[in-house]
Amino acid sequence: MSKGTIRKGDGMNQILLEVENLSKHYTLRKDLLSPKTVIKAVDHISFSVYEGETLGLIGESGCGKTTIGELILRLNKRDTGKICFLGQDIAAIKEIEMRKLRKDMQIVFQQSQETLDPKAAIGELLAAPLRLHRIVPEDEIEGEVVRLLNLVGLQPQDQHKHTYQLSGGQKQRVGIARAIASRPKFVICDEPVSALDVSVQGQILNLLKSLKQELGLTYLFISHDLKVIQHICDRIAVMYKGKIVEIGSAAELIQNPKHEYTKKLMQDLL
Repeated sequence: MSKGTIRKGDGMNQILLEVENLSKHYTLRKDLLSPKTVIKAVDHISFSVYEGETLGLIGESGCGKTTIGELILRLNKRDTGKICFLGQDIAAIKEIEMRKLRKDMQIVFQQSQETLDPKAAIGELLAAPLRLHRIVPEDEIEGEVVRLLNLVGLQPQDQHKHTYQLSGGQKQRVGIARAIASRPKFVICDEPVSALDVSVQGQILNLLKSLKQELGLTYLFISHDLKVIQHICDRIAVMYKGKIVEIGSAAELIQNPKHEYTKKLMQDLL
């Protein structure tokens, strides 16, 4: 099965996200007299993400992993291809409909502090998506903020702090809390632990795993680190030079890699 399909008996048969023939190319030139160079960041890729799974997307820096996440969330414009979420082609819908759909599609960034307003208290940062998506009535927002903080392992009093008062791991917990505030079905985790100390990485990975179980989340987990991918993912898609060269269960790819680039990744793991 070329897409690493999960069959009905495996408990993750419902397709939540389907990507078909997706491409994003960039045209660059050093100066007006130089010839144009085409960078194929994403080059005609196809894959599916099944409800309740964590699909890992691994590859070296610059291979197009982050671009895929941007295209799925429509933070970047595709050149060709189809992206279907909950049966809707998100490339074909209007922006006002996409805003509604983003309630169910969220992202955890590599460095959450870069997307968090340093002037706002943590409670304000978490209250914003609650109000935007009308998750709870206004008089219940403070209680919901406390619930989110508890979910990610922070204290209720942390709502009064600002990001500069938090450690790297705590900032990432705030980023995760904000991502799950809208009660999404699908979360893209874009290198969520790569900027953290090794001692903190495991804590954040375990948090993501527990939230997946508790909240019924589905993840697309983007990383360049096979050890991280191995720890959290059910299936792995290997990306190389803008293409997905291999996809299958985590155990299958680690024990029996077929593509030369995948074999190299496995050698680096040893």
